Amino acid sequence: MNASSGSITSAFLVKAFSRDKATGNPAGVVLDANNLTDEQMQRIANDLGFSESAFILVSDKADFGVRFFSPKQEVDFCGHATIATFHALIEQGLVRFGDAEYTILTQETKAGVLSVACYKDGRIVMTQNSPVFGHIENNRAKIAVLLGIEEHAITSYPLQVVSTGTPKLIIPIDSLKTLQSIKPDLEGIAKYGEARGFYPFTSETLDPKADFQARQFNPAAGINEDPLTGVAAGALGCYAKKHGLTTKDTIIIEQGYTMKMGGQMFVNLAHGVKVGGYGVTFGVKKFTI
Repeated sequence: MNASSGSITSAFLVKAFSRDKATGNPAGVVLDANNLTDEQMQRIANDLGFSESAFILVSDKADFGVRFFSPKQEVDFCGHATIATFHALIEQGLVRFGDAEYTILTQETKAGVLSVACYKDGRIVMTQNSPVFGHIENNRAKIAVLLGIEEHAITSYPLQVVSTGTPKLIIPIDSLKTLQSIKPDLEGIAKYGEARGFYPFTSETLDPKADFQARQFNPAAGINEDPLTGVAAGALGCYAKKHGLTTKDTIIIEQGYTMKMGGQMFVNLAHGVKVGGYGVTFGVKKFTI
């Protein structure tokens, strides 16, 4: 059934990976999208203009079905919109804890059925797919040009496509200064066919407790720069462990500070790939369908 003309749909506006409404990565969350068409979901995502928005549906395979849309297209999975989704579900009383401190739920996505742990204190930890290590990019000069930096600013570690749900080109950068100076060729990055987004990172951080700071550019999906990218954080954690940049099971990744929307993502690699953080609601927007 399609939504009837003139009906009202509400989207909760949630900042993910932050408890501060002034920071974090915004996403729209529509809690009852069963009657929306693909075109209506796409239009809402485009109107909201966030890097991704989430639409919750009934699922016969999981506790919830979740579809993710960027302003331009549907995407298989989105980390920060998952945090936003389950924050909204908790806040609206759709997650039951009973006497337990946390509960584990499942979401059916186009990347598969994935588990999400929701804690009473508001923390949300999502399970991502096991890492797929893909193409190694040997043309460092090409990538440097696309990022607007000198080739020598890319370190000796591999430039590799890694996916825990959506493939990202992981690019090791020499310093925070270089990372902040990146002026991407968005048109060129959009045409790069090996990954859905560039994820340059450095081991220099603002918070001494953090392990890496990163930025994400995915113009092909309508995301010129993304403040905080959970699915890329999972990929970077796996990359860092594989290539010896860390021996820790839990790492902290900073992102979004060049956009004044900075926050932290917690990646745990002890048993699979888990990415977590908090959320905060900053509004509601109504749509006439």
